Amino acid sequence: MTFDGTALSEGDLDGVVGLALRCAAHDGGLPATATADFLRRRYAGPGTTALGVFSGGRLVACGARRPTPEGALLTGLVDPDHRRRGLGAELFDRLAAARPGDAGPLGVETESLKPYGERFLGVRGFARVFAEDVLVLGARTSPPPAAPPGDVTVEEWSDGNRADFHAAYRASFADRPGFPDPPLDHWVDWTVDDTFLPACSLLARDAVGAPVAFVTCAEGYLVQVGCVPDRRRTGLGRALAAAALTRLRARGDGEVFLDVNADNPGSAALFRGLGLVPVARRARFARSG
Repeated sequence: MTFDGTALSEGDLDGVVGLALRCAAHDGGLPATATADFLRRRYAGPGTTALGVFSGGRLVACGARRPTPEGALLTGLVDPDHRRRGLGAELFDRLAAARPGDAGPLGVETESLKPYGERFLGVRGFARVFAEDVLVLGARTSPPPAAPPGDVTVEEWSDGNRADFHAAYRASFADRPGFPDPPLDHWVDWTVDDTFLPACSLLARDAVGAPVAFVTCAEGYLVQVGCVPDRRRTGLGRALAAAALTRLRARGDGEVFLDVNADNPGSAALFRGLGLVPVARRARFARSG
């Protein structure tokens, strides 16, 4: 195949979606990463340079470089039937070439990291700076029952308790390095969108009413689960997650996905114990200059 590196435009988005769906079916990962809205932001956004390779009129590889406040990010896809032919490397190296208008470091993001991908980036001077595993509860798997501790009460999300959800979120994650600590309104805006499910999003309170754990959910997705430090390893997080998964399943959601940081083996073990299995690893890499 002759490499052409054709410039892509908004009109090629359907081809990018089709390619992403083929890659997701082969590699695993979040269904949302193969949607038009997700891919438009990566391949057709302002200032983005996108290149593609076609075979028989079908897009079989593509890559994009888009500006960010920190510098620039590269991403790409290669059809499973056209790998090991150098297409991805050719696209990557063209897009990674220095551009005078860029300021700041160059990064790479991937939705399904493979060992050969990490080696490929390593020899080009990129180091992994973030990774999270995508886990899924299969449509035929039911989470085991798990009761919360006896002194805990559980309630659904409402306008009246969203500040307590936020308080539980802050107390649960404040001890993590780099915690962004968003204010209430910013966190609510990030959490509540068209797919948010208040009836599946749960808050746990202790005997005096203080928020001690929470879980938030969207359609087919367990978004966040957290416990305040002195309530960890008590079964509370497991019980809330199991209750949320049961509610998601009861409303008709088939597969349920979640992300867990690759450096958080305790949370990964908790979710595996609820029947979820890893299907992909999302990652970001960085190189100075």
